[in-house]
Amino acid sequence: MEDGAVIRIRQHGNLDGMRLILAHGNGFATDAYFPFWSLLEDRYELILYDQRNHGHNPLHDDKSHHDVPYFVSDLETIFQGIKTFYGPKPTAGLFHSISAVTALWHALSIGWHWDALVLFDPPLVPSPQHPLHEIAKNFELMLSEWAKNRQSRFLDPETLEKQFAKSKTLSRWVAGAHRLMAQSILQKNENSKEWVLCCPPEREAKIYKTNSELNLCPQLVNLKGPLQIIASDPNDPKARAPGLVNQALHKEFGHRYEAVPRTTHMVQIEKPQECEKIVNGFLKEINFG
Repeated sequence: MEDGAVIRIRQHGNLDGMRLILAHGNGFATDAYFPFWSLLEDRYELILYDQRNHGHNPLHDDKSHHDVPYFVSDLETIFQGIKTFYGPKPTAGLFHSISAVTALWHALSIGWHWDALVLFDPPLVPSPQHPLHEIAKNFELMLSEWAKNRQSRFLDPETLEKQFAKSKTLSRWVAGAHRLMAQSILQKNENSKEWVLCCPPEREAKIYKTNSELNLCPQLVNLKGPLQIIASDPNDPKARAPGLVNQALHKEFGHRYEAVPRTTHMVQIEKPQECEKIVNGFLKEINFG
């Protein structure tokens, strides 16, 4: 990246197919979304990356650069680098949570580079006058406080896997997803022999805090290309701010939108086949590629 941070790109799938670029939510890693993106491998070329200081990437020394504006700058470098290294072809972006917010900010501030964007449950915070503003902002601030205090060191990935499996919030994940997530977001510390979070808790917390202060929603009308929102279920008993906000924004701006029944924020890991069906239907509808 422009400041020397390293982001590692991986190529999967059908190299003759149209290109999809995928990234993950805050504190997670794209490998953990395998239950979803593996369903796309036969049809599309898949380019995966993790946000700086997540997943496969080494930890960058400058803590101050771990922020959403740098995620946006990184996306521009990544997009141009992919085009240069692998060659140009029709490209859609498939982004979850904070990477979806990043893609929106990138499209609004740098330009629309995509043949299509598919955003999974972006945790947008509406303008201060919006009735859901305080709910959405406070949700992000709550996550920021939680992230600051989360456990960061583990004896092994199985310890974190068991914690995930016991969580009621994560109880809808498909079989094997708790193990895959634990393996994807931890790395072994060779000095202590412990396993540590790839993304340090204070950096994860900073992203939630930054996101709570963004005001991108009024600019959604300025997006220049095909957009599909795939959201969590706003009518679910466990519905949280992103599901409620995305439903409200759809009613306000009229973009393509579909909520997946009986899902929460990790919609791709809870209902991967349903998400894959929506993605393929949308790309077919717009004659992608």
